[in-house]
Amino acid sequence: MDICFLSYLNPFDIKSWSGTLYHMTAFLAKQNTVEWIGDNVVSQSYAYRSKVEYYPEFYAQLYGSILSERINRYNFDVVIVRDYFLGAYLDVSIPIIYIGDTTFRLFKDNMSLPSKEFEETADEIERKMIENADSVIFSSNWAKESAVNDYSCKKEKTHVVEFGANIPALSEYEIDIRTDACNLVYIGKEWQRKGGVKVLDVYRLLKQEEIRCTLTIIGSTPEYKLEVDNDLIIIPHLDKSKKEDLDKLGQILRKSHFLILPTKFEPFGIVFCEASAYGVPSIAADVGGVSQPVREGKNGFLLPPLATAEDYAEKIKTVFSDKESYLKLRASSRHEYETRLNWDVWSEKVNKILEDTVENYKKKNG
Repeated sequence: MDICFLSYLNPFDIKSWSGTLYHMTAFLAKQNTVEWIGDNVVSQSYAYRSKVEYYPEFYAQLYGSILSERINRYNFDVVIVRDYFLGAYLDVSIPIIYIGDTTFRLFKDNMSLPSKEFEETADEIERKMIENADSVIFSSNWAKESAVNDYSCKKEKTHVVEFGANIPALSEYEIDIRTDACNLVYIGKEWQRKGGVKVLDVYRLLKQEEIRCTLTIIGSTPEYKLEVDNDLIIIPHLDKSKKEDLDKLGQILRKSHFLILPTKFEPFGIVFCEASAYGVPSIAADVGGVSQPVREGKNGFLLPPLATAEDYAEKIKTVFSDKESYLKLRASSRHEYETRLNWDVWSEKVNKILEDTVENYKKKNG
């Protein structure tokens, strides 16, 4: 199948969207031909902006016109749209697939909205994009329900397919790990939003109760100076596109007992897939779409959004104190990765959706 992949970010760059676009297109390309379109449309329109501040949402109709003409010149079988402002006004003679992890209605409270005009425009573009798509694929039921309830999306054209871990498939992981000390790991760039302060408090509480533990912080630096602590490791930046950094991440996860992420908002959370790949259960906040990758009691536990550091520390103590149950949790975490949270499973499900969508489109349009 010849796929037109519509995105303003380069999907062949492993750093785009934390590697998610790269893995999407790489796994689709195993059975299809994938061509990226949209690389220069946004940048070109910037030169002709009519507003001082530039937001691509205000140019969605222009993008639709330009991209429709380009796409209709070629013999693609289907177009996959990643960015709603690129696909809302497409007028093409092939089926349109919209892929995402959230909707504007869900996301808007976690962004700085420049104006009421922007909010209304973006919300309408989301509605148009969902309406214009022949099939819509979200990474969580949370996002799917918003599409159905907030944007009147037809249930029959809406699908849920979990994303995968943005790391190479691996066979080196440990289930029967040593439990003489509890090794915690936090991974996240946005220290405040991802709950970094609470993670530090959890670590300190466990220490105060004389529980042997370590904490590795990856991707962030605490916003205040910390006392010297040999059990606290801070890695401000780790680039998975570099082999040495990817190996380092693997070494850390292989020795970790829990991924802890009391995040305030998360549409999905690729990091939960990556932890599961190493058999590491997650302790996370039940917000956004987190309950999709993290299944209660299978590859982790979910706590209420307002759960305290004491609540997290108590959950870790309870789970970790029963070694037999904890090791079973590690095994089931790895099983969740093998059966759900990897890109092979994602591409198998998405390819089936593509095939069915194209077939239904041909039946409908002749």
